[in-house]
Amino acid sequence: MEKIKERDYLFDNLKAAMLFLVAFGHTLAPYVVTQDSAFRYIMQYVYLFHMPLFAFITGYFSKNVEKCRNTAVKNVLIPYLVLQGVYIAMALLMIAFGVAQYNTDVFNPSFLLPTSPFYYLLCVFAWKVFVKDLSKFRFTLPLTIVLGVLVSLNDNSNYHIGRGAIFSLLFFFMLGYYCNEEIIAKIRKIPKIFAVLVLLLGVIPAVFLPYSFRNVRNNYETVGLAPWEGILYRLLFYAIAVLMMAALINLMSPRKRYISRVGKNAILVYAVSTFLAPQLYVLLDRFLPLSQNEAVNFLCIVVF
Repeated sequence: MEKIKERDYLFDNLKAAMLFLVAFGHTLAPYVVTQDSAFRYIMQYVYLFHMPLFAFITGYFSKNVEKCRNTAVKNVLIPYLVLQGVYIAMALLMIAFGVAQYNTDVFNPSFLLPTSPFYYLLCVFAWKVFVKDLSKFRFTLPLTIVLGVLVSLNDNSNYHIGRGAIFSLLFFFMLGYYCNEEIIAKIRKIPKIFAVLVLLLGVIPAVFLPYSFRNVRNNYETVGLAPWEGILYRLLFYAIAVLMMAALINLMSPRKRYISRVGKNAILVYAVSTFLAPQLYVLLDRFLPLSQNEAVNFLCIVVF
């Protein structure tokens, strides 16, 4: 009888860790108000790798291109429409009752141009549909890099918020698609000290580079970058993200842990954190006035 392959929990654990960071970042955002805030540097550090790693993992498990395309509507598009619809309804109610005060000026109640974190599901849907076609190109990875840096030259900021991330993060998705178990095994054989060193060096770009350089949801003009600056920063972001993702793959445990269950239910946890994080900081601000330090300490305890 064929032996059933034991589940490798490496990617479940990675997804769980990234989900915690997503929730932490969403909840922390309103309290990051100054250029030199330590919390701003923390967010900058997290944003160096957490969404690229999500895209990489999505691509890694998208090798069955026929299945990806055939199930994209059921498994991705319909959940996106439901979750985005609920998000829009809740946001409109909170704005109407005067409860929401953060980011209401940029909120867009749209399914095609989502300003909510559910934009990522829209990205996944597009990737799943077109991965079969993309995989036929001879030089797919260089092509995705070109598309990723050129898309943000578009001067339509609304377009970019809704769909620009599809191309900005496409490189990481295809990188995961072409990655295999042998490559992962080689990464994990690298001495741990080098992985730790990479993660420590990640503090440098988090502190000294502009907050906007790792941005993938806005065009270069919107975040105050000249076209040539935006292209260079995007390429630097790609390089840093790849190194930090490899370091995390190297260090993360492949065994079943308490957090593994979170990773196995990634979409559900992502949805819950997306809904709870904004409501949590709105309620904190309105009903439990705290200083910035007090609020962040409280949020750290709640999230972790």
